[in-house]
Amino acid sequence: MLWTKGWLETRIRLAFALGVVALTLVFLYSLGLKPPANGAQPMVGIVGIATIFVAMMSGMLAGAGINTQPSFQATKGLHGSMLFTLSLPVSRFRLLAVRVSLGWLELVLAIGTLCCGMWAVFPMLRATATAVEMLEYAAVLLACASGLHFISVLLATFLDDQWRMFGSIISFGVVWWLCEHTPVPAFANIFRAMTEGSPLIAHSIPWTTIAFSLSLAVVLFCVALKVVRTREY
Repeated sequence: MLWTKGWLETRIRLAFALGVVALTLVFLYSLGLKPPANGAQPMVGIVGIATIFVAMMSGMLAGAGINTQPSFQATKGLHGSMLFTLSLPVSRFRLLAVRVSLGWLELVLAIGTLCCGMWAVFPMLRATATAVEMLEYAAVLLACASGLHFISVLLATFLDDQWRMFGSIISFGVVWWLCEHTPVPAFANIFRAMTEGSPLIAHSIPWTTIAFSLSLAVVLFCVALKVVRTREY
């Protein structure tokens, strides 16, 4: 029942995400046909745009904690079915775990669709990277996006859905700025692992960054669970 209820609340967002994938692929295809005039490698631009998309979807598909929110409607306070959700004979851990798992699986689908589309659309990509490296790239995107995803999950435990989206955008922007303009350790540079350090560019897997991002996701989930268990709804 929890899975069905969560799916009914998030399916429109998933459809929107897949639609954005299609539009992104069209834009990337036009970029691939016309390499930048300054001589920059087209592949760098492609993975950069893909990273922006993945970050956006990480926030959008994070759900609303254990809150119930209508899709694409700006609301404040508790949605009408929230009291029904809280009255179900299940723990708040299970409520949060189901919503987080569903959002993460939808993120898997969105990233998988993006990577398959990139592989099908770009002959240049197939010429410079193997199918195994493309699979590795998808895995790196998912692992690094998980850290960003759980930032939004944490925000969802104490913010209304509209403010969660704004908070996620600001948080991701702060993380990117820190990665680009401060001497953060190489293993903590999530955005570099999805761009210049990705298997498509560096032809290697950033294992330390993957471990950092997944560890961050676990920590953020534990903090979100603590908030959910102690908050009065």
